[in-house]
Amino acid sequence: MRGPSSEIGHIGAARFETCLAQQVDLCCALETLADALPSRVDTRAATLLAETLQETLHNCHQMEETFIFPALLTACPDMLSTITRLRAEHVEDEEQACEVKDAIMAFVILQKRKDVEEFGYLLRGLFMALRRHLAFDRDYVLPLYRRTDAVSNIINLPQSPAH
Repeated sequence: MRGPSSEIGHIGAARFETCLAQQVDLCCALETLADALPSRVDTRAATLLAETLQETLHNCHQMEETFIFPALLTACPDMLSTITRLRAEHVEDEEQACEVKDAIMAFVILQKRKDVEEFGYLLRGLFMALRRHLAFDRDYVLPLYRRTDAVSNIINLPQSPAH
């Protein structure tokens, strides 16, 4: 079982944890906005959420697909179908984030507030799907990545010269 080099693996795990935390924060902000509908919305917080949602998700997904997935596939080629599913979820989440961003901006800037139930449903749909994905990443993908890195370090230990 080969995995990332020690330094890259450690950096990858730390960056992945940071990305997971950033996405949890997005979920909390989306839920707070949904709970505040229709009349208790913090428009400044909603605008900031709309401005950062897509970029944060994209950057986190890009990091996962650049560092975590290749290392896992190298160590565990039988994970291909799981990684393929996770990549598809990334695409779906980013597409839905685009819709959510537009809906937030319409609500806050254009004050289109007649379809509040639909807006709330859209927000909840994104943060609930993200939370399920994040739980899988936190409970399965991150520990597997760490184990892959630990095994790689053991395999790649320098051998002492024979006496």
